[in-house]
Amino acid sequence: MMRYSRFKSPRRLCEGIELAIHADETAPAPERLVRRPFNHYTPALTNWWIVPALELPFFKFGKYFFCWNEKKRDRLQCGFYLAKGLDPMLAKVYPTKKGRRLLMDDSWAWHTFYPACRRGEFGEIVRSAAAAVQLPIEIIFEGGYVDDPGLFNPDSELRKRDRYTLGYDPAGNTLKILPGTRRDAMCLKFLNKIRDWKSFEEAMKTLHEEQFLWCDIFVSCAWAVRGGAEPESDDEAGDSADEIFQKWLKPFLPFVR
Repeated sequence: MMRYSRFKSPRRLCEGIELAIHADETAPAPERLVRRPFNHYTPALTNWWIVPALELPFFKFGKYFFCWNEKKRDRLQCGFYLAKGLDPMLAKVYPTKKGRRLLMDDSWAWHTFYPACRRGEFGEIVRSAAAAVQLPIEIIFEGGYVDDPGLFNPDSELRKRDRYTLGYDPAGNTLKILPGTRRDAMCLKFLNKIRDWKSFEEAMKTLHEEQFLWCDIFVSCAWAVRGGAEPESDDEAGDSADEIFQKWLKPFLPFVR
């Protein structure tokens, strides 16, 4: 099943969601929200983020993402994203300033997100959001080991990493690995054991204990981009920013920090 959104680019959807957040007086929004493009040189075409601070680098924050296939541009994906960085116990191994940026101190969103996973709260959020939005939900893991933090760039497409995509089936309340898994680093094999939320919690415990493993996590949902003539009514236009925020993104707002 696929629905349309009223937006035709990640940038426009990101702008609409920011307005929807500020318009919702019940949303526990951060004091500051900042829109940022992935590529500042092509803002109309690149992916976008909503982050809760001006501070750089912002990979330690939980954030909203908005992206598409830059060649096809036929659907928009959005959702919640955060990174699991390196264990702070590795400070002596990575003494450089650049290396220390990769260590998870108390300010990292992971320290709020991970306990919620272990307590089952994250699974409950996904279940309720899936019921509200009535669209397929994917949880994407991209990870790899960090050998030299002085040379490591979390945003690089060249680094060796695994990619696993979990699909959530609301009907059976189950999780399964979807086709397209990439095992270049052979470091996320423990995700193969996930079948339900209990095994998901155990897999997250394993991930948390991997001191040298960097992992990006995306909780994603997709809307089609309408081409051709403009629709004649709001119903034909597709979901609004407020609908997408209320049904899908708002439940993850406590992790945007």
